[in-house]
Amino acid sequence: MATSSEKSSRIKPTDNLQLILFDEVNGLCPQCNKPLMKNLKKQKTKLFEVAHIYPHSPHPHEIVLLENETRLNDNSDHEDNLIALCRDCHKIFDNPRTIEGYQAMVLLKKELQRLYKLKTLWHENKLDYEINEVINSLANLKEEARAELSFSALKIDEKDKELNFMLKIKIKSYVQYFYTDIREKFAELDKITPYSSDTIFSQVKTYYLKLKKEGADQNQIFRALTEWFCSVTEVKNVEMAEIFISFFIQNCEVYS
Repeated sequence: MATSSEKSSRIKPTDNLQLILFDEVNGLCPQCNKPLMKNLKKQKTKLFEVAHIYPHSPHPHEIVLLENETRLNDNSDHEDNLIALCRDCHKIFDNPRTIEGYQAMVLLKKELQRLYKLKTLWHENKLDYEINEVINSLANLKEEARAELSFSALKIDEKDKELNFMLKIKIKSYVQYFYTDIREKFAELDKITPYSSDTIFSQVKTYYLKLKKEGADQNQIFRALTEWFCSVTEVKNVEMAEIFISFFIQNCEVYS
């Protein structure tokens, strides 16, 4: 058990840091999926605890146990070494400490950090407002297949081989039905504001390359592009966002 001096040396997470950790896990315990906040007497009540992945004041046997394990930060109170857990999962993780539990928590934290970093890129990469003109014009798309694809457009099968089969089928379906409509709307936009489509395509490719640089695989990139598209445009429907991302995969130098 930690001594009173060890306890007093702990740095209590600030409210802002607790909010960051809460947001990092999307408000749910990453271990059991339990909500980490609830309404109680018309007020929000916090149900999570900030857990140290590598213990703040390790017992002698824990020092030996974790001697050869990865540490996410030398400072145990650093954000890298902290994670929001419900009280039950925090207790299970700490007692008893195991190598398997520690390794799993390290991997979980790394994945949460990767996803959180992708989310922070959304607001650094904005699409020109003209894209909303195209989106609004497609609000009443007909549910019928359109003309054959342009021969100049790359086939989905020729794109990155990392795409999983089910995702590739989804993209192909969206392209079959909507590619021609979207391409025509971009052409109409270019007549009003020349080079608008080129600018938008370039912005999409730039964001794609940033995601790729962060180490995301192509399936993760599709999800991240879809979420980003919803975030920076007027699109609130995920399927509509996926339709546009599928168009960009087919039309731009994305996934090539």
